[in-house]
Amino acid sequence: MATPKPKARFVDFEEMLSIEPQQDTAPAPVQGGILEMDFSLMESFPNHRFKLYEGQQLVDMVESIRQFGILLPIILWHTEDGQYIILSGHNRKNAAQLAGLTKGPVIIRENLTYEDAVLIVTETNLRQRSFSDMSHSERAYCLAQHYEALKSQGKRNDLLEEIEMLLNPHGSEENSTSSEVQTKSRSDTKLGQDYGLSRDKVAKYIRISNLIDPLILRVDTGEIAFLAAYDLSFVEDTAKQRQIADLMESDSYKVDMKKAELFHSYYETGKLTDTAVVQILSGEKTRKPKSSKPQPVKIKPAVISKYFTPQQTQKEIEETIDKALALYFENQNKEVAS
Repeated sequence: MATPKPKARFVDFEEMLSIEPQQDTAPAPVQGGILEMDFSLMESFPNHRFKLYEGQQLVDMVESIRQFGILLPIILWHTEDGQYIILSGHNRKNAAQLAGLTKGPVIIRENLTYEDAVLIVTETNLRQRSFSDMSHSERAYCLAQHYEALKSQGKRNDLLEEIEMLLNPHGSEENSTSSEVQTKSRSDTKLGQDYGLSRDKVAKYIRISNLIDPLILRVDTGEIAFLAAYDLSFVEDTAKQRQIADLMESDSYKVDMKKAELFHSYYETGKLTDTAVVQILSGEKTRKPKSSKPQPVKIKPAVISKYFTPQQTQKEIEETIDKALALYFENQNKEVAS
């Protein structure tokens, strides 16, 4: 089953899901009501990229389920081939199993398209978690999934066209570097106010969702800066991305802004060969060429005071040093000649 990419708010979510907006109490029953089902019959959503809770957050959920049970039913997608795939409730299932439970309440949905299922997965994650608490990879995944699902359904074409333009800023001098992309004519307009993100930031997240896991996970850990990841995402050849990731792992190379910009420009101009990848990562391409001029030399005050008086001017000192050096090298040349 192919995996799509993340998006913005789906306004018809409640109608599609047929339940009331999430509350602290159990939701209203849907088709057939709320059922009990063994966890062993449930499968995770394919390539589910939202991370399961860890640490104290997981401990708290496990303890809550021990005391009160699962209050919010798990939403399952009953597919045409008979699978029960979790759309919402991966954390509840995990915590319930850790609490010793073997089954839990579920709401079963049928006759969904894959795009409908994707929107439920991403939308429920956004309702149950703060967007600001998500990692960069989760945000990118969520927004890209919404975008692709909405695009395939032909919804919100005005916003989709706008994002499409931002995702492919070729030909725009302002957007050809890693500088912040600004849509000046609509700089105050927001895409999906629930995210608290501008169109430009949404577009950047969708772009970096194209990075392979070993690279985008380095964005989560801070090893690759967000804007560097944006430039790196223009390297659309996954084999090249894999080469970059492997070299970062084996040789401990880093990708900074300058290197990411070079990857971007080299790829778009067709110059990103295997050799160029190594040269960029090693720093050879960003290293300043050595100057042909001698490096300036500062003479210590102690040396100056040893040979000159305080009354002598800087010009007199420089002229004397010049004559002394000329005499020195003249004598050196005579010794070599003899």
